[in-house]
Amino acid sequence: MLKANLMLGLTYMLLGFFGISWGSVDKKIDREFPDVEFISTDELAAQQQTGNSPVIIDVREQEEFVVSHLQSALNLESGAAVAEQFPDKQTPIVVYCSVGYRSAAVADELTTLGYTNVRNLRHSIFAWADQGLPLINAKGSTDKVHPFNRIWGRLVDKDLHDYEAPDD
Repeated sequence: MLKANLMLGLTYMLLGFFGISWGSVDKKIDREFPDVEFISTDELAAQQQTGNSPVIIDVREQEEFVVSHLQSALNLESGAAVAEQFPDKQTPIVVYCSVGYRSAAVADELTTLGYTNVRNLRHSIFAWADQGLPLINAKGSTDKVHPFNRIWGRLVDKDLHDYEAPDD
């Protein structure tokens, strides 16, 4: 875990220095997790509307999750945690995070564990929020999203940023 955190820190520093774009994020994810399958925000939203929704897993940290998340999403930060909750390896699962990198790592981990129906939400909650798709928190509906940090936050409309959980 320490190694992963150090790598993420280095990645953030380099992205901050060289700039960030969806193209660079996509290339990094495709290079590091070539076997991960994706689902678009439109496709997932349509599945939710028809009641044919997969299990939705938000792999972000708790402080991000409480600001907002997709309806019915469970906050499980690792493939092992998902596997513990859903031992059936045929379960349709969609994972997401802020931009898709952390969730791609979890999708890859689940595939390695033998899961056969796992997809990563392309551009994750940032694209979901930018498209005005429904988000919730403990208070109900919201249009806000935790931007993770200033660097990654460049990929989501600044008006949607919120670092704090709603007051109870």
